[in-house]
Amino acid sequence: MSTHQRITSYSAFLKALLSDRERFFEEVVEGVGLGRKLRYAVLTIIALSGFFGLVAGAYSGPAQAVSAAVKLPFLFFATFAVCFPTFFVVQVLVGSRLRLLQVAVLVFGALALTCVLLAAFVPITAFFLVSGANYYFQHLLNILIAGVAGLFGMYALHEGLSVVCERRGVYPRKALTIMRAWVLLFGFVGIQLAWTLRPFLGDRNEPFRVFGTYQGNFYAAIIYAVNKLMAGDAKPVPLPAQHDSLPRFHSLPFSPVDTVADSAHRRERP
Repeated sequence: MSTHQRITSYSAFLKALLSDRERFFEEVVEGVGLGRKLRYAVLTIIALSGFFGLVAGAYSGPAQAVSAAVKLPFLFFATFAVCFPTFFVVQVLVGSRLRLLQVAVLVFGALALTCVLLAAFVPITAFFLVSGANYYFQHLLNILIAGVAGLFGMYALHEGLSVVCERRGVYPRKALTIMRAWVLLFGFVGIQLAWTLRPFLGDRNEPFRVFGTYQGNFYAAIIYAVNKLMAGDAKPVPLPAQHDSLPRFHSLPFSPVDTVADSAHRRERP
């Protein structure tokens, strides 16, 4: 560790996350610059997830873009607030010797890496946005992007805890199994919170709304979106009155997408 330069700037923080995560993990275990790393991670989450939300939300116009840019960072922090206490307490019970701030920095570092990946996908999102991509395709694309970014971020967290376990002996191996279960919990909580915060992408044919009020669930809505896309539908269509309760399409914890039935309550005009 002494052969490496310390992480003392934001650029060094980003470089460590992308190409030298071992150094990042080692410094966290040593307790070096924890407050600084936490600030850098929070800044990264706010700026880059907000940037991704801004571009994705632009599908429905400026108001929806700003709304998504605010709600996506909030989604990260709210999910962390709900899930982290359980994770930390259980880690302590199974023998982890990491302090609360150290564990928080590790988790926030993983979330920051997720947001870096989201921002890296912005050109792809913007390309399909300006090229007039199919409404359902746009939603499913954001789902895929979120899944890739989120899985890689959680893999980085697992990688970091493995380094702590093997080299420093302050993190028990059995806690890694618990960490995997916690990742699933984090995902489910994020999905539910994102459902509550919908819409993120919005519908161009509907007035701007901050929150949706539709019934249904995320999983049924994914199937609905895939079926509509496979059928060749370019956008949501008016639905009969008896189908008003069809689910709206929504996002994973790391993606600004909303429901696929945004126009379910719009009546067709001649």
